[in-house]
Amino acid sequence: MPMYAGPIVDSHHHIWLHKDVAWLHPPVTQKLFGDYFGLRRDFTIDEWMNDILPQNVVKSVHVTANWGPTRSVDESRWLQEISSQHGFPHATTVQADLTSPDLAEQLKAQADLPNTRGVRHQLYWDSHPLNQVCDRPDLCNTPAFRRGFEMVAGHGLRFELQIFASQARFAAALVKAFPQTPFMLLHSGMLIDPFDANIVNQWRDGLAELASYPNVHVKISGLNMYTHGATTRHMRQVIRDSIQIFGVERTVFGSNFPLEKLWFGYGELMSAYRRVLCEFSLDDQRRIFHDNAVRFYGLGA
Repeated sequence: MPMYAGPIVDSHHHIWLHKDVAWLHPPVTQKLFGDYFGLRRDFTIDEWMNDILPQNVVKSVHVTANWGPTRSVDESRWLQEISSQHGFPHATTVQADLTSPDLAEQLKAQADLPNTRGVRHQLYWDSHPLNQVCDRPDLCNTPAFRRGFEMVAGHGLRFELQIFASQARFAAALVKAFPQTPFMLLHSGMLIDPFDANIVNQWRDGLAELASYPNVHVKISGLNMYTHGATTRHMRQVIRDSIQIFGVERTVFGSNFPLEKLWFGYGELMSAYRRVLCEFSLDDQRRIFHDNAVRFYGLGA
């Protein structure tokens, strides 16, 4: 099929000023995405727009860069100002600790901002300490988290679900309890090792369990964080399997820039996605690159 050249919505990116992002400050610690020296600087809206505009990215969704729970509202207000000045980003997914006793006040302040569309509370956990962003694999089913999630649902917000596929059974219980809330499974369920057949099979099974719920979508983003650089062959496997399991109508593209900038320029990354997705019809490519994100995030025409 021809390679897609139409309009694109990048549904997963970050901008920041280094001073605001505590996890970029010393001391340097190990991260699951490896050596992040190249991230320890400002990533401004100007740099972002220079990267994306040659690729026909017409709209974007900013996912929180994790300023920290006490500054999450500050980050969202800053992004709203950036959007008012530059037009990008067009929507935001905000940071929130759904177990916080102060959640109601913080979430209302964020939900009142015009660009707020969703919430991310990272939940990924496996047996390796480096892969534990929270203290238990089933945090999403604790009473404190569920109380917070009721507030997310009450504001009509989407939830960005960031888990390993091995946690699918826990996430499925959350999804089942909130059938009216749209969920977006980030980074295609975080396939930690595409070269281990057992892990790949477990990953596929986890995606299939979540895909059985019609309110769950999948975001083909962040595909290189765990391999610390990737080949088109690796990306093709994850993208093909994600689409086969969720279907074209529930698959959304996201770049995960600037984290992916550790390995690719934006043009190189887009070329890799275009090469893989040209195996699908142009109509299907447009759905994945543009239409599905517009519909899921309420971005207008």
